[in-house]
Amino acid sequence: MTAPVRAVAASFALALTASGCAGGARAVPAPHRAASGARVSVAFSMHWPDRTARSHRHAAFISPSAASVIVEVNPDAAAPGPVTFANAPAGGGTSTIAIDAPAGADVFVISLYDAPQTPGETSAAGNELGRVRVAQTIVANATNTLNATVIGTVASVRIGPLPSQPNVIAQAGTSPPAWELVGRAPATFSVAPLDAGGNVIVQPDAPVAITLAPNVRATGILGVTPVGGTSDQFAVQALAPNGTTYPTSLVATAKDANGNLATSSAIVDVTSAVYAAYANGGAPAIVRYDAHGTALPLPPGAFGGLANPVALAYDADDRVIFVADAGLGKVLAFDENGAPANGFTAPAVAGVNGVAYDPNDGDVYASGSGGVTVFAPSGGPPNGGAPPAFAAPSAGGIAFVAAGPFGALNRIVVGNASATPKLAFFNENGGSLGSRAVSAAPVALAYAPPVGPNGSPQTSAQLYATSANGIAAFDAFGTAVASVTDANAPFGIAVDPNSGAPQIVERSSNAIAAYLDDLSAPDASRSFPTPASLGLTQLQGVCDVF
Repeated sequence: MTAPVRAVAASFALALTASGCAGGARAVPAPHRAASGARVSVAFSMHWPDRTARSHRHAAFISPSAASVIVEVNPDAAAPGPVTFANAPAGGGTSTIAIDAPAGADVFVISLYDAPQTPGETSAAGNELGRVRVAQTIVANATNTLNATVIGTVASVRIGPLPSQPNVIAQAGTSPPAWELVGRAPATFSVAPLDAGGNVIVQPDAPVAITLAPNVRATGILGVTPVGGTSDQFAVQALAPNGTTYPTSLVATAKDANGNLATSSAIVDVTSAVYAAYANGGAPAIVRYDAHGTALPLPPGAFGGLANPVALAYDADDRVIFVADAGLGKVLAFDENGAPANGFTAPAVAGVNGVAYDPNDGDVYASGSGGVTVFAPSGGPPNGGAPPAFAAPSAGGIAFVAAGPFGALNRIVVGNASATPKLAFFNENGGSLGSRAVSAAPVALAYAPPVGPNGSPQTSAQLYATSANGIAAFDAFGTAVASVTDANAPFGIAVDPNSGAPQIVERSSNAIAAYLDDLSAPDASRSFPTPASLGLTQLQGVCDVF
């Protein structure tokens, strides 16, 4: 861990006495001895930190990596003044530095380096760690005080998220560094300006100008907002849920008060989160994963009060997860961390088995043994007023529901698990748009996003259904376009809003299986753990959150 460079005002007491004239060599000289003549001898002391203990201390006005200081007098004058240096003593301590300066208006330049200096060299050794230019009127035969703040020299920039953010996952072995953001919840990143020794420059009285922004191609894809009350922290979040090519990158810049500029970049990938519901033998649980199957932590007590969660849906507008609980016979609502949603009244739904959110009208559709119940995200009456009268399922049938995010072409689809299984399509008011017979009774339904990866509209599979026969993909009118027949008793289903690829709950293997969007093959890039490996049983429902 590197130590911050805390640059504070350093008072140098300059003892000035009349002395003789001296020459002004520009090379690094031997440590200066007072000359004789009409000049003034300036002496001041500097305290050095112990470089061997740099990781355990905070610097005062000099970098923990400082090994030498060079002092110049009037370096830009037609006849520059003298130059002198001092090397840091081993183990830290105090050095007394003396140099001649003419009485009157002078400019002192104090520079810190990370290597010791050698007499007679024509240029400074090592990397500059800090520099300050101070104009001072020197009065002969008097004690003068020079107040100087050494300005840390920016050599590089470090980008990284603050710790303990479960929605940020570091990607190992990448250059530049890379992180995965899970979902659209903001994550706080910090930008640290570093000196050549890798020390963080903290400079309240001469602040480093810091910026963080998405690269040009990521404009409108990633949002970056400064965190109030800080100069080095930024909230980063995904803005575009669909039709976006990830990963993308962030670019950080840091510019010190002397004009030194450094830039750095970091790769940011954005994925949806996958929430899975487990009955777990009467001790129900909901587990959060990233899109690749890595389990992500949830706060203690998350998703409390469940009895038998069987289906999940996500309201991206209000960032709410709806849980259909067959044991309680109702739908519950939680935020993304599993806390109960404020102001939500859980509506009763007989035989509830499915739930869907319609982003077009902002209503929630819950399916059950009595048909489809519609309500607002608050749990109250639907936003359209009176609940639409959806056709009840056939005798002995159980309805399953999905809402398609297709704007004016939006469809609510209900699957009937009766003797003559079918997909029935409705508009948002419950008006029939026809039906399509299917070969097996659907047990779960999910719509793909209207825009696929790379911003292209979905042109084939828009609706996925699971049944005892496997998995089927349909177009918007219910025509089958793809299928999988060797799935392991598929049950619940969800669709990744970025890739359009489905995740399937397979009952016989008790695991989540990921497929490519055309169902041509399993998706090898995504592998979810088995419930047994998590100490859970009875995987039932799944949803994607973005």
